[in-house]
Amino acid sequence: MKRFVFLSALAALVAGCQTTTVKPSDEVLRVGVTPRSQPVIFKQGGTIMGIEADFAKQIGTALNRDVVFVEVPWDKQLDYLEQNKTDIIMSNMTITAPRSIRVNFTTPYLQSGLSAAFIRGKHEASGLIGSVMINQTRNIGYVKDTTGEFYAVQRFTRGTLKGFDSADEAVKAMIDGRIDMFVHDAPVIWWLSARNERNIIAFPEVLNVEPVAWAVGRHNRQLLDDVNALVQQWDRDGTTSKILGNWLPSFK
Repeated sequence: MKRFVFLSALAALVAGCQTTTVKPSDEVLRVGVTPRSQPVIFKQGGTIMGIEADFAKQIGTALNRDVVFVEVPWDKQLDYLEQNKTDIIMSNMTITAPRSIRVNFTTPYLQSGLSAAFIRGKHEASGLIGSVMINQTRNIGYVKDTTGEFYAVQRFTRGTLKGFDSADEAVKAMIDGRIDMFVHDAPVIWWLSARNERNIIAFPEVLNVEPVAWAVGRHNRQLLDDVNALVQQWDRDGTTSKILGNWLPSFK
């Protein structure tokens, strides 16, 4: 039976302290995660869960490798991969040109995008676009160092922009009345709006299209080929639809 382990790999806070590391091994798959994106990858009761956690377990089983979840700060994910501290990033990462310069991306398992959530009463009944239009000059939140930040900075030049460390923090800011609109990855927006439907609302639409995939170091071509073969197989046999549908009913 495969073992699934979670290790904290946060940077040392005190000089001389060592970060937790796992050495490269053909028997272990070190999965870099930033568990702050429900339902894609998150931590509950000390356990890593979500869409990509389920995919990681499938990869581990298929490749006969024990899966080790290594928690990494979001802005260090590419660094850890390049430094061979992790083998693969499975953390709700979309493919962008700058990221593709540093790492290889697998075949996307999901065509997603950005969406937005709104305070109830500060939205347009017609849907996402109308709600964005009436909120584009108000207080707009995003998660720092994500494509949501890039989109907000580029598109909402007349609004007051506020960055947060996590989606949960942004939703709390909405409930507290500090922001009127929150732009982030669509699956996360839908999940959080369902958990907080009394206060916020979201729509089943996206503002753009972004492929979601997993990142592998350029030194690890064999793993890239192996995972790409699995993604293609799962598309054919229904595994991808089953995993996505378990967390996002719209994919059933």
